[in-house]
Amino acid sequence: MSNNINLFENSNAYYRELFRSYKRIFSGVIKETFLIEMFKRVESDPRYGLILMQTNDINNLLSLDRIVVGRGFGSTSICKMIVMNHYANTVSLSDSDRGKKQESNQYKEELINELLGMAKIEKIATLDYSNTSLEAYLPLIYYISALCNYCGIKYDEFVNEKKAVRPPFNSDFNYKMLYKLIIKIKACINLADIRAIDELMVVFRTLIELFMIYAALWDESDIAINSFDEFNQASFNNNYNGIIPEHIKIMAKDMGVDSVKFVNYGWIKNLAGFKDLTNKSRSFNLSGLGKILDKKCEYFCQDFGSTMCKLYKACNPQTHGTTLMMNYFQLELHIFQNIAVMLKFICEIMSESLFTFDFKYGDVDLIEYLNAALDESRKVYEWLNSNEKNLYKTNIDYRNRAICVLKMKNN
Repeated sequence: MSNNINLFENSNAYYRELFRSYKRIFSGVIKETFLIEMFKRVESDPRYGLILMQTNDINNLLSLDRIVVGRGFGSTSICKMIVMNHYANTVSLSDSDRGKKQESNQYKEELINELLGMAKIEKIATLDYSNTSLEAYLPLIYYISALCNYCGIKYDEFVNEKKAVRPPFNSDFNYKMLYKLIIKIKACINLADIRAIDELMVVFRTLIELFMIYAALWDESDIAINSFDEFNQASFNNNYNGIIPEHIKIMAKDMGVDSVKFVNYGWIKNLAGFKDLTNKSRSFNLSGLGKILDKKCEYFCQDFGSTMCKLYKACNPQTHGTTLMMNYFQLELHIFQNIAVMLKFICEIMSESLFTFDFKYGDVDLIEYLNAALDESRKVYEWLNSNEKNLYKTNIDYRNRAICVLKMKNN
């Protein structure tokens, strides 16, 4: 890879000054001549100019009393999108094959189409980013962020502005839990943006538990939800003053369970799926909840609950040292693939059971874009897993060393 600054001398004054300021940031992460060429092609593409005009109308959705966007789509964003899309597309390739991609006009056109798609939703996708790293523009995270922010805006419209077209069942519980889930996902995105991996693991762990609770309760009876509220309050009080209500102690004794454990998950006895478990397989903890979710096959794949429990245990601060032996990029993909699945379920509940709206931002179907990014990320993740001792180790470590210095000043 050439690092010769003379390559900028062949550009006009505008590009020379622009890329001189970015050379320190992007050098070593992408071939500079390729970055310059793609930047010019995007900026000069008539479709890009049309997108800039269209987004002025689309962004009326982001009213100032809700969110202050603070900045527009610009040269920095274009460069970040080029770098991270190209990286995601070529991480599994050898240097030789990556070079061939960079010379292919067909690939360049495909990349431009991907970049223009990202440009259409840039404002909603990057509302909360610190704007200091490239992580925000990894396609999987980018589209999760766009969809999550869109859900937040729609939540605000339907709940706070009372625009719901029909009163949903379990409305208070659903509203409260959806809000918490959206906030947790946004927190994971922001922590990935600043590469705070330990903190990301902790928040992701709480997100898993919260999502499992919601997945189990969102369509349950008032009895089950009221039981959850009661036990949740009792568990909170027990953590602070060590006092467990007498009637919960009696219930625990009748169930043959320790009251300290029972106070945290005793509410699952009122779930519809609890009675389908054998006495031997019943347990009042997250694993017990996972067994119930395993049988909720109309919404999830087989063994969904058990898989979530394993993921939860892997994120334990005391045990995730072995997990952190994974490459950062590999771990990041694994986390956000699971977050994408959670978010898609949240979207399904919001659009079909609680409110009535689609997930189109302008002419962009956010679900469709997320599905495409998720499929591609799974291919890369599988390749990483199968090549741990081979090519990827060098490539990813190289990228990690480079990306650690990609801390940008305010643009």
